[in-house]
Amino acid sequence: MAATATAIPELVPTARAEAAGLTDAMHTGLGYDSIAVADGVAGPELAIAAGRSAIARSGLPAQEYDLLIHSSLWFQGLDMWGTASFVANETVGARAVSMDLQQRSCGGMAALHMATACMQSGYFDNALITTGDNFAAPAFDRWNSQMYTLFGDGGTALALSTRDGFARVLATAAFADNSLEGFGRGSEKFRFAPGTEQPIPVLRRLAQHVQTPAAADGWERIEAAMLKTRDLALSDAGVDQSQITRAVLPFIYRGGDQRENWDVLGFTREQTAWEYGRTVGHLGAGDQFAGLDHIAPGLSVGDHVLVFGVGVGFNFVAAVLEVVAPPRW
Repeated sequence: MAATATAIPELVPTARAEAAGLTDAMHTGLGYDSIAVADGVAGPELAIAAGRSAIARSGLPAQEYDLLIHSSLWFQGLDMWGTASFVANETVGARAVSMDLQQRSCGGMAALHMATACMQSGYFDNALITTGDNFAAPAFDRWNSQMYTLFGDGGTALALSTRDGFARVLATAAFADNSLEGFGRGSEKFRFAPGTEQPIPVLRRLAQHVQTPAAADGWERIEAAMLKTRDLALSDAGVDQSQITRAVLPFIYRGGDQRENWDVLGFTREQTAWEYGRTVGHLGAGDQFAGLDHIAPGLSVGDHVLVFGVGVGFNFVAAVLEVVAPPRW
């Protein structure tokens, strides 16, 4: 891993949003201090800003990147177009293979899993992974659209190289339980055009699904899949959990003495990047890359980091990193 980078817009204090009546009772007091809100900047533009920064930090010329994978959670500014090609052309140039990879909030981590596999097989030497989202109203209500979550705008990027970097990817692991997909679909009828209902009724779909037998033990099944994914990654890396210095997890907070993701996975709050995540919000597919970018300057050679993603569907991806050199930036 050669470099990380983020492009984070203005931070809006949650207290201001709550005072303005933007958050309902379920989404008030979730532990976020502020949320990143972009004004008139589309998700792909945020991804490009982060991507250019990651390339500069990596020390590798842009033309040496032969793969770009872009992930997002939400609308990318236009219907029916090649977002990844746009991001690639504006960062690594015309010749890099470019792909969009979608798996909701796990999209960035899925891209890391796929990119490292391609690089290990010898197809590519250098790759750039980007994410970018703007959760703008009225189509999306960033303040009230998902349980335990306020959505922040931002772009993130990882520069990967087989030749050089500050961290070695020891292993990645992916796992899934597709029987959980109903939590994102509910009993809604399929539409045949986007934007037929605004804002997107994510919580209504969830409420519909929890009334069905298919939802039984849903949270327990999610937790079991998280543990399975963690164990697969640690085993493949040959690393014991006690050797993990930091864990970068989704920027989601349940509160109310409920089990947080770090509790489920066996880490402390202090080991995670939540203190940063609570200032920017849930960045769609980019939480993990933003969190890694935040903690990277404080890592020491020999440290091990677990980076973990969860995406509605449900898919899970984990990566184990070993710090081999101080970051250049």
